[in-house]
Amino acid sequence: MSDTSSGPGAPSGREPILNLPAVIIWLVALLALIQAGRSLLSDYDDYLVMSWFAFVPARLTIWFAPDRLEEVLSGLAQSLQGQDLADRLGLARLLLADGGPRLWTLLSYGLLHGSWVHLISNVVWLAAFGSPVARRLGTGRFLNLMGLSTIGGALLHWWSRDLDVLPLVGASAGVAGATAAAARFVFAPGLRFGALGDDAVVKAIPAERIGQIWRNSRALLFIGIWFITNILFGSGLVPIFGEETSIAWEAHIGGFLVGLLVFPLLDKGAVKT
Repeated sequence: MSDTSSGPGAPSGREPILNLPAVIIWLVALLALIQAGRSLLSDYDDYLVMSWFAFVPARLTIWFAPDRLEEVLSGLAQSLQGQDLADRLGLARLLLADGGPRLWTLLSYGLLHGSWVHLISNVVWLAAFGSPVARRLGTGRFLNLMGLSTIGGALLHWWSRDLDVLPLVGASAGVAGATAAAARFVFAPGLRFGALGDDAVVKAIPAERIGQIWRNSRALLFIGIWFITNILFGSGLVPIFGEETSIAWEAHIGGFLVGLLVFPLLDKGAVKT
């Protein structure tokens, strides 16, 4: 590669209209296939899928502290006062998983979504910010980043809502982790965002060290806006068009922090000195 084509903002020639890394395309296809498959299930069967693969914070709490079961059931009864006792007990069995904590749900919840609107919003964000990260890390390390961010999001959500029986679903925490990783190199001075479609260019961009990010005004502004919008939407201060469910902003922040901190451990690209 010549010197004229190795800079962060160098042109990369003609690119296809849909220039996404293969791992992003396959992830999007998988998420869409799962959502489509769930739409064919009955309400009860879909609820069973949710009970097996969505993350329920109270499960983990009861696993660590079985004596808190009464607190969980008391909170569940108060939130479902309009249903009879049999319905409440049946719901509790499904949500609290008689089979145990189901630790795999710390990861599997990221494959489920509450609606097509929820899925599409995550897919758009994944394509925009996950693509440069996937190009830089490669398939394996990118999936590791997404997985660790997903788990980190679930754990922070559990820490903040340890008695909650509402299922947590969505790829948002993993996408947030990829977004944080992207923030460490896509805001390099002089970089044109159009150049992020070139693998060689993306790998050559010097990544910011954690202490350097706070001196990059564009990265700092982006991170600030990201946190503010997540808290506003998550707290319900700003309504979300087309969505009736709440936003688990704690999970988003957990995934973001994991992505921000884990990225340099997985990255083999250039590092800003």
